[in-house]
Amino acid sequence: MSKYILYNIKSNRIRKYIIKFYKKIEKGEMWSETTRELYSKWYNIDIGIGSYGGCFNYERIAPGTKIGRYCSFAKDVYIYNANHPLEFITTHPFAYNPAVNFVKDEKIERSKLIIGNDVWIGQNAIVLSKCTRIGDGAVIGAGTIVTKDVPDYAIVVGSPGRIVGYRFTEDEIKSIKESKWWDYDINQIKKQMELFIDRDLFLKNKKV
Repeated sequence: MSKYILYNIKSNRIRKYIIKFYKKIEKGEMWSETTRELYSKWYNIDIGIGSYGGCFNYERIAPGTKIGRYCSFAKDVYIYNANHPLEFITTHPFAYNPAVNFVKDEKIERSKLIIGNDVWIGQNAIVLSKCTRIGDGAVIGAGTIVTKDVPDYAIVVGSPGRIVGYRFTEDEIKSIKESKWWDYDINQIKKQMELFIDRDLFLKNKKV
């Protein structure tokens, strides 16, 4: 099937079967390049290689979201790119959503969330529209409501979400980010797996 035909399929039911097919023949959702290409074209969701789970739920991940490599998403993660306007007289969508046919143009601003690499987001976490960046290596605990940007390697829990710690020291974070290990070929990573389970060894080598 040509890409032109694939890109112009409108039925989500048919899209579901197509995605299932490409996941099967391209070693699953972690590695399927075609699945990522289609999600970008169909839903305006960009998903890096190696990322898996709830990031592939277009009904819960807002359009415009960009997700880095090797991210782990629990099944029920919600990402929103807008909110009901509290400053309007009413919070009902007839006042801002043209789909209701009361207004011609959308009356609210939509944000775009950028998620770094190696991010882990737990079950039932919610990311609200005021958060526009979740840094590399961050962890969002189960049930957390994220209301603002999350720094690299921060651990965030609670409602509203708060930083309770960092996975590594500042110097360690700097070294890991400088390595950019997530950009390396998967076969190169496989050959040096011992680096990824031994922090001291990784930091000593610095490069994969």
